[in-house]
Amino acid sequence: MARSMSRTLAVEIADRVLAVVNPANRRLALGEALRRHGFPGAELGDGGILSDRQRLIDWLRETYGRD
Repeated sequence: MARSMSRTLAVEIADRVLAVVNPANRRLALGEALRRHGFPGAELGDGGILSDRQRLIDWLRETYGRD
C-alpha cells in the first residue's frame, strides 16, 4: 500500500521548503524532505509552486494525499 500524506505533514514540508532562501535550492529541499518521510519524488513542473505556500501544500496533497 502506498503511503498517504496528511495535511499536517504537507504543511510542515511546505513551511520547511519555503524557509530555504535560495529558490534554486527549494527543489532540492523538497526532494530531501519527501525522501526523509518515505515518499518518492515526483515531477513538480513549473508554475511557481515553490514560491507559493498554499499551492505547494495543494500540490503535495494532490500528489501524495489520501483518496
